[in-house]
Amino acid sequence: MTQYAMYGGSFDPIHTGHLSVIERATTLGYYTLVVPAYRHAFGKRSEAFEHRVRMCELALQDRHLQTQARVCTIEQTLARAEDAPIYTYDVLCALRSHLHQPPGLLVGPDIDQEWTRWHQHQAIDREFGRLSMSMTLDIRSSALRQQLHDGATLDTLISYLTPSVRAYIDAHGMYRA
Repeated sequence: MTQYAMYGGSFDPIHTGHLSVIERATTLGYYTLVVPAYRHAFGKRSEAFEHRVRMCELALQDRHLQTQARVCTIEQTLARAEDAPIYTYDVLCALRSHLHQPPGLLVGPDIDQEWTRWHQHQAIDREFGRLSMSMTLDIRSSALRQQLHDGATLDTLISYLTPSVRAYIDAHGMYRA
């Protein structure tokens, strides 16, 4: 039976740190569902959902992870009222219903510091479990966005963004203004 892990995040943009978490989960035998946030529960602003979904797909292809992971757009399906947050607990419950088994929650190291702020965090731990992985590169999407906004070239970010993601960002003029 397949063990599933749900890895949610803004992925704005997805970077090699995120990919290292996915790769480590696959080595532990998990099939990873990469779930870009449709509407962030803490109100964080992000690039358009469609852009972030596509960048995740491209990153998985660049790392040849399509047989061990896939992008899941379930949050878009769960979106209701215009500004209502979409909570991880609700996403996990929907995935459990769809998969007929509970997926574990895969998180990076930044989540541990804010875990008690999460809606239903105790229920998530109890019903799904939390698999916390460190990133092999200490980088944050916000730092990459800031560097691009400040005029950094995509070539200077070669260690952090896969080739297809860099090309996508360039083609769509993202993070420049």
